[in-house]
Amino acid sequence: MIFMGALKYMPSSSLMDIIASLSTSDSSSLSAAFNHKCEALLTPPRKTYSNRLNSLVSELPQSTVWIAEPGPSASYFIGAFSTQDWQLSERPFLVAIGRSPRGSPRIFLATPEFEMLRASLIKLPRDLDGSVIWVKWREDQSPYEALKTALGYGVDTFILDGLTRQFVAEGLRSMLREEKDDGVLEKIGLIRERKSLWEVELLRCANQKTLQAIRKTKKRMYLGISESQTSRILEQEMAKVGLMGGGGLVLFGENAALPHGSGTDRLLNKEKMVLIDAGGEWGGYVSDITRTFALPNSKIPPSHIELWEVVRKAQRASYAYLKTTNTTAPATFAQLDKAARGVVDSWTNITAGTATPNFDIFTHRLGHGIGLEGHESPYLVQGSLGERQVRSGHVFSLEPGIYLPVNGKTVNGINGVGVRLEDCLVVTEDEDGSLKGEWLSGPVQSWGDV
Repeated sequence: MIFMGALKYMPSSSLMDIIASLSTSDSSSLSAAFNHKCEALLTPPRKTYSNRLNSLVSELPQSTVWIAEPGPSASYFIGAFSTQDWQLSERPFLVAIGRSPRGSPRIFLATPEFEMLRASLIKLPRDLDGSVIWVKWREDQSPYEALKTALGYGVDTFILDGLTRQFVAEGLRSMLREEKDDGVLEKIGLIRERKSLWEVELLRCANQKTLQAIRKTKKRMYLGISESQTSRILEQEMAKVGLMGGGGLVLFGENAALPHGSGTDRLLNKEKMVLIDAGGEWGGYVSDITRTFALPNSKIPPSHIELWEVVRKAQRASYAYLKTTNTTAPATFAQLDKAARGVVDSWTNITAGTATPNFDIFTHRLGHGIGLEGHESPYLVQGSLGERQVRSGHVFSLEPGIYLPVNGKTVNGINGVGVRLEDCLVVTEDEDGSLKGEWLSGPVQSWGDV
């Protein structure tokens, strides 16, 4: 697996041209050249999936297979059988990956017999030719027993993808022994966590297109518009830039004090800010951007603009902390959360260095990994989940927020308002081992920016 910042990786000249164009494009006016380059990225580099499979089987203990259902993990490793390709049902479709006697990857696809033709029509990457073994099971047979028989006597242990449904996991455990070595599971997880250069550029396309859609949405808004009307405009603008499944959360005024909304449909007036949290897919990779802003004719209270600035500084504090680290002494995800939360704590006059993080008004973790899923590992939170090291190739969101509901806590004389700012970045590594973050969108520089 090759990660962003790995010095030995030299992409092809055509990919370098694409990357240079993306990195310098003006995301406020996506040019034809930008869109052409993003289109070119929809074709994976040669041997993408065979390389991923080699990375996976190199981490598997002897006599062990990795098993998943259709979903992001399966599509990551074999380039097919996402949930868009194959809807989950009570009849399991199983993807098992192991090694042949010669050590090369083998893929077992276990399907109901009557679904075999439909399954075989789903296109697999050409670099997997010769690696796939189809396993059919009839309605009166056990899919788990059919898979075990196909795997042969040399396989007696499996590692389960974390997204596998419980009844499928139990069925597999009735036939094979489950490997639960945390070290092995973490190594396999890192294969997906740390993104390749190609993945990073797909994510950059998705995020810059999303930011463009938010900016276009703002231009079409007016005082008196409703949240639902704005949501429809956002969906239209996401579709115009070519994103699949594009849309998001639109909240006005005090509705934004509830991070995921209130279920009402508020109208916008000149004293209220707008929060838009949007995402869509480009080449299967997901964007996630949040902006809090006001329309040009608004009269936002200065205290609310001050609150917005606190959130902006919190986002930049975690980014700045990352730049102080290196491969010898990397940051943990918990430390990034702590850096951002410290800015909010200072504004609320909470004593620094408290034993546990304060979630009173910054009510959620700082961020999450992003890739084929909108929320995936790693997670930027204090506690055991965040005590992992930040490495080059990690891509995640930085999304601090402050939420002061009308019926909740009043802080510095303010309530009835919510602010969140969110951008994604990729961690890169310099030749001297220094780590830093490269923004995939934004960030905002000052009040009024989107």
